[in-house]
Amino acid sequence: MQLKLNGKSIKTAQNTLFELLKEYEINTQSIVVAINTHIVKKEQWETYRLNEGDIIECLTFMGGG
Repeated sequence: MQLKLNGKSIKTAQNTLFELLKEYEINTQSIVVAINTHIVKKEQWETYRLNEGDIIECLTFMGGG
């Protein structure tokens, strides 16, 4: 399946968001994930099915001034 992850085109055989995050060793402790500009709740990651062409952004929040 062809996807875009954090601005880069990738190919994966993973079917769920959680499997994809594990494959790419993305630290899931303090991120928010948006797929096609919609936030996916963390409790849905294990069952959220990926689709061909999805655009996935993993966002972290940083404090500062």
